[in-house]
Amino acid sequence: MRIVFLLISVFLYFWMRESLSLTLWETFSIVILVYYVLQFINNIGHKMVILDFTIIVGIFTCLVVPVYFYHNYTKTNFLASTWVKFMFIPSDEYFSFALPAVVAMIAGMKIPLTGSNNKTDIPAILAKLRLYLKGNAKMGFILLAIGLASGFIYLLVPGAVKQIFYLAKQLVYVGMFYIYFSDHPRRKMVMLLSLLLAMSSAIASGMFGEMIFVLSLSLVIILLGVKISFLSKLGFFLIGIFMVLIIQTVKMDYRKMAWKQGEASAVYFTELVIHTINSPASMYTDIQLFKTAVRLNQGWLVARTIYNVPRRFPFANGETVWQSIAATIVPRFLWPDKPEAGGKANLKRFWGFSLQGYSMNIGPLGEGYANFGRTGGVIFMFFYGLFFNVMLQWLIKKAGTHFTLICWLPFLFLYTVGLETDIMTTMNSLVKGIIFMLVVFWIFKKFWNIKL
Repeated sequence: MRIVFLLISVFLYFWMRESLSLTLWETFSIVILVYYVLQFINNIGHKMVILDFTIIVGIFTCLVVPVYFYHNYTKTNFLASTWVKFMFIPSDEYFSFALPAVVAMIAGMKIPLTGSNNKTDIPAILAKLRLYLKGNAKMGFILLAIGLASGFIYLLVPGAVKQIFYLAKQLVYVGMFYIYFSDHPRRKMVMLLSLLLAMSSAIASGMFGEMIFVLSLSLVIILLGVKISFLSKLGFFLIGIFMVLIIQTVKMDYRKMAWKQGEASAVYFTELVIHTINSPASMYTDIQLFKTAVRLNQGWLVARTIYNVPRRFPFANGETVWQSIAATIVPRFLWPDKPEAGGKANLKRFWGFSLQGYSMNIGPLGEGYANFGRTGGVIFMFFYGLFFNVMLQWLIKKAGTHFTLICWLPFLFLYTVGLETDIMTTMNSLVKGIIFMLVVFWIFKKFWNIKL
């Protein structure tokens, strides 16, 4: 199939070069997306494609959406000019960094590692996992109960301990996999109810990114070993993309009701979704297309960073990266004023912009450039991708003897999927997740003699 995908990509490349007024960089950006989407769909059910989400999201938000902006939302466009959402630098200047940097990240994530045999290990691990959990669904129900209780406690505790209960409430999704891979007669119902809980939580908070990633990563695990045709997987993928676009369309109207008027309602959210499905033209109005494109354009943040550094602010020469790595390792009680995750510090450092009231982040791509420049930023993105490749393969290798680690992978990699968060968030979430998981293993073994 890989040869077929390459041939499709080559044909698409020549067609676009002949038919569309795109630069060489822009054409390659679209071709790469098509190739990796086809590869991703084909590998579902056969391989652990968790990092493929990061690759596809990165290509789309950092490369393909910027192409759309360079040809539609330029400085002469009324909406882009009014909201200052046009790309700040010329296309060649942007893509000559962004494309090699994203390709370098892909190389880091895809490079074969010594001792890794992901392709042959997964089916054997799944078989051992099902055998281990046969008659042991109670472990999953205990994790599920802890997660549900922690979700309520999380709303009540002070900020100092919120992180612990935030991690604990994610055990709902870990527990559902323990139950799903057991022989419990209601395992599929438990899985469905757990995913509905993720949707309910997203509707209540108005924050849908986590729900989308939870559902996506869960499907990757659920479909492991399941035989399903390429066309069927392609159909489900397209339906999923359509639903994401619907959520992007309705979420701003829903948030106005949920946040400003304090009336979060599943009924109102459902009404908005149904109205959009029944009136799909509402997704394609000029203003709606612009709002959706802006939310998906991580490249705008990267381009503005390239515009500012070193023109207005000096390169950080690795300072924020080393701080992020140190902050991942050193607990806050030993480093009380260590940097906060979330991107505010980077916007202040590289834009001179104080972020208040909403979320915005230059991401690893912008941070790599702002620290190391063009060549250094590309090299950095390779090692950024390699870090997650090493961690995933290490966990899969460990799962060869501790089979239930497969159930923890969506929890551990939840915040590594997107490139719109900062380095501290992505690395911190994975490292803290692993530490939290090991603590949970120890508690279950020490106090209840249960080997999770």
